[in-house]
Amino acid sequence: MIATLKTFVTLSDYGVSIVPRARREIRRWAAAAAAIPDPTLRGHATHAILVDSRNAEAVAALAATAPRRHRQTTVELLVAYQLLVDYVDTLGERVCADELAPSLELGTALVAAVETPVSPLRLAPLGDDGGYLVALVTSCRGCLWRLPSAALVAEDAAEAATRCAEGLAYTHTATRRGSLAQLRRWTAAQPRTGAYSWWEIAAGGNSSIAILALLASAADPALTRHDAAAVAAAYWPHLCVMSTMLDSLVDYERDALSGEFSFVSYYAGDAAARDGLLGATRRSLSAAKPLAHGDVHAMIVCGVAGYYAASATRGSRASGIAPSLLAALSPSGAPIAFALRSRHRHRGAPQRP
Repeated sequence: MIATLKTFVTLSDYGVSIVPRARREIRRWAAAAAAIPDPTLRGHATHAILVDSRNAEAVAALAATAPRRHRQTTVELLVAYQLLVDYVDTLGERVCADELAPSLELGTALVAAVETPVSPLRLAPLGDDGGYLVALVTSCRGCLWRLPSAALVAEDAAEAATRCAEGLAYTHTATRRGSLAQLRRWTAAQPRTGAYSWWEIAAGGNSSIAILALLASAADPALTRHDAAAVAAAYWPHLCVMSTMLDSLVDYERDALSGEFSFVSYYAGDAAARDGLLGATRRSLSAAKPLAHGDVHAMIVCGVAGYYAASATRGSRASGIAPSLLAALSPSGAPIAFALRSRHRHRGAPQRP
């Protein structure tokens, strides 16, 4: 009962205090993207915001861990970083996926965004973007280092950002070239992968959620180095794997028609997919609860799983697995799933480029 009440309070706080701020930031960056001189880059930037703005709005929920006096800065940071990830992802997929080196070079923006403002900024935009990429990186740096515990999360955030940048680059290259060898070698080199399969680790490497959780943690003045390491260990690989694999599950039919890379397609069948996704969800929930602000981190797990479960269309592969996912969330996930179903009905299905 207490856990359910805390969940309602956190959801209310998110809807009233965080969402309006996140939407203002998304509109601000959408205006900046619309002013990019190069028409190709402008199209990619505006498209990324158009179809992925819900990602930025959703991850802003992590700002619920921030004290009120740091809430605005935290929302600005989370939105800017997620929009940066979406922009890098879109460019990596559509512009430079034919060769690994340009994709990796582009991904350095994700690492640069968590470095101190005095660190040299060496970025090579792919054309005349009017300073858009640099502005996103600079904004992230400025916001992060205004937060009281930035120095305590910087190392783990840089490691997670490097992993995300590489994961995106190797996945895009594998998709374009039709070769998995480099991607599989990359997954084999990743730390703390436990019992996850290579395609689950590859999926986790495409997720920015561990970086964002660490950035949000920087707002807590009581954070310790041990707390930061605990957040990093909880989110990688568990929440990273869960979030991207569920996204892949919802897109399974669409990806099959378009020929896009599908992580979930590597499971032997529906039973194996259900077991894999349930395992990642349960591990994520178990890892989230003991963290500082564990109620918010558990809400994130339930929110991610509930959102994708609510997104499952009738007759899809996801619809056969969604009930098991919702059952795995325990009673604390029920109000979140209900809220997300209602929101989903009013706003329509999620989209990705």
